[in-house]
Amino acid sequence: MEDALGSWTGEAGPWTALTFLASVGLAGLLERVQYRLRADEARAWWASNGRDVLNAVALGAVSSGLWIHGFRGPLVVCLAGTLVLVLSIFQMRLESRPRSALWSVVIALALGMPVLVAPAGVARGFQQLLLALGP
Repeated sequence: MEDALGSWTGEAGPWTALTFLASVGLAGLLERVQYRLRADEARAWWASNGRDVLNAVALGAVSSGLWIHGFRGPLVVCLAGTLVLVLSIFQMRLESRPRSALWSVVIALALGMPVLVAPAGVARGFQQLLLALGP
């Protein structure tokens, strides 16, 4: 059953790690932009849809970074979705902070570190979590 959920292939190297970090950093920037669009929702009809698009692009960026780093299957979307969701939650705390875009990228990179440090452990942990949550 764990193979159906996806896995980590073990095909990671310095370039795949750098690509993953770049994708997570991009997601941090995109999440900051989408949070700033929240203020425009009352004035511009497109702001809400724009936020959805930015969230989808952030999810795609992190998913592609995970895929390149060696993750496969539905596990990629679960990991990416969790990272983007947690990053989006942090955006509320960054609202009044100076250099909020920089902080958003730093937090995104910090959230992505477990994938670089212990990718097999992250994969195994998420597999167990998904098995525990599922029927």
